[in-house]
Amino acid sequence: MEVSQTVALWGANVSVGDSSASATVVVIVVVLLGLAVGLGALAVWLWRVTAVDSPSLMVLEQMSSRRYQDANDDERAVLRTSAIPVIADDAEIDDEVRSEE
Repeated sequence: MEVSQTVALWGANVSVGDSSASATVVVIVVVLLGLAVGLGALAVWLWRVTAVDSPSLMVLEQMSSRRYQDANDDERAVLRTSAIPVIADDAEIDDEVRSEE
């Protein structure tokens, strides 16, 4: 006994056990799963790219890089000091502001 339905959206005759309809459903499910994985990967990438790092962690970030691990001791010291943020002296800033006024 074959059951047949008419789908109003596509106007197609679909019967239970129809292999072409099953293949269409499988293709749609696989495409949607692939899209979900792609969007999930995009979300993770965006999350990591836009993360705000604390300035105090810049040295540790530099130390975890491949470039740092492959460097010798002198190069490592240069990489560490280049990662330290420059901290301005408040007195110097005040003097500069007063001189501009």
